[in-house]
Amino acid sequence: MNYGFLSLLPSLLAIVLALTTKNVFLALVASLLFGNLLLADYNLIGMLVGTKDMIVNVFSSSSSTSIIIILTLLGGMFYMIEEAGGLGGFTALMIEKRSVIKSRVGAELFTWLVGILVFIDGTLSVMITGSVSRPLTRAFRISPEKNAWIVHSTATPLSVLIPIAAYGPYIASFIEAQGIENPTQQMVNGIFFNFYCIFAVLGVALFILARFDFGPMKKAETDYAAKNSIVINETEKQDTVEAVDGKARYLLVPMILMIGLAIAYIFYSGEGNLMRGDAETGLILGIAAGCLYLIVARALSGEISVGGGTAKLLTGCGTMSNIVIIMILAYAFSNLLGDLGTAAYLSGILIRFLTPAIFTPIAFLLTCLLSFSTGTSAGTIAIMMPILLPMAMSLNVHIPMIVGAVAGGAVFGDHTSPISDTTIMSCSSTGCDVVSHVKTQLPYSLCFAAAACVVYLAVGFIL
Repeated sequence: MNYGFLSLLPSLLAIVLALTTKNVFLALVASLLFGNLLLADYNLIGMLVGTKDMIVNVFSSSSSTSIIIILTLLGGMFYMIEEAGGLGGFTALMIEKRSVIKSRVGAELFTWLVGILVFIDGTLSVMITGSVSRPLTRAFRISPEKNAWIVHSTATPLSVLIPIAAYGPYIASFIEAQGIENPTQQMVNGIFFNFYCIFAVLGVALFILARFDFGPMKKAETDYAAKNSIVINETEKQDTVEAVDGKARYLLVPMILMIGLAIAYIFYSGEGNLMRGDAETGLILGIAAGCLYLIVARALSGEISVGGGTAKLLTGCGTMSNIVIIMILAYAFSNLLGDLGTAAYLSGILIRFLTPAIFTPIAFLLTCLLSFSTGTSAGTIAIMMPILLPMAMSLNVHIPMIVGAVAGGAVFGDHTSPISDTTIMSCSSTGCDVVSHVKTQLPYSLCFAAAACVVYLAVGFIL
């Protein structure tokens, strides 16, 4: 059945409710119920059963289930790390004893650099970068919103900009499907035209160096600084430094195990090719190893029994229940939009307004709108590439430029939508509220998108 304009209403409802009520759970539940009411032809029983089935079916996807397990285990591991004193020890090690990070600008650039280095997979990046940087935020009075913005803006953009990362072969496959010659080279060339992602990554560093915040981010930073004092002050310094060697290992060793095993398994499962490896299973194994280390190490040191350590793990896993429920609902909502045909309808209607002279900037804006409405970058690429590439060829538009525009527009929604999976994961790894993250990051993303659109318009008249 073709639902036409009605297929857009659940997306609009979810976004409006999330931003107005500041309750993503309520927004997703209401949208799921309304969407399933449409699918059930306005039958209330069918609506309830359909919503239940849609939520249960989330676990039929190994990828979705793996992400849920990752979030749960990560919550358990970080609860144990914090309870064992690992966060305070690591902060003191970096700031006081080794003087590796000496200022809040240094802490923010450190986070940005870690995000740059972990480029293989967007999920891997947000979880690792957020986890590594989280101990430093309170020490330098950096708000969770600011940290989430830095983490999120160096995750998916880098995995799209680096050709050997996960998105490279994915994008090349759609180019090849259109019968375009040298798809890999076209994908690589398209990186130089992915202006949104380039501006997002470099823009974060420039704003950090300029020490310039604006909009809701400035208010979040001011409010957080007023409510929190530096963790390591003069009265605490001596005791903390003396405990560094005994406590920092409770963060460093689990993190090394998590990162090391994750990368090793990705390499192993991809048969030597990191692009084809299973990052989600690697993360699960790595986090599980970190949790096991914390339980065993503390038991051997006599700090806590194995049973007590296991109880701490389960308690920590429980702290992630809210974010896990939101993630499950977000996955179910994504499936709902697929059943309603939302993306196909939206792209089919808006594509009619394209003309050769402004093809690329309009295509970029349409992709931004679609990705914001659906909250998925990979899904947006899968929809828009088959639509826009044939049109670009028929209009004699530069192929790498349209590839870069679609990839960048897809990442825009990944950054700005409250129903995006990486939005939720960025918040979980940095301890930030989902709606607060969206509100504080949105002005920056809009600036980068506007700049990209202007450049596409200018370049479009040249190529």
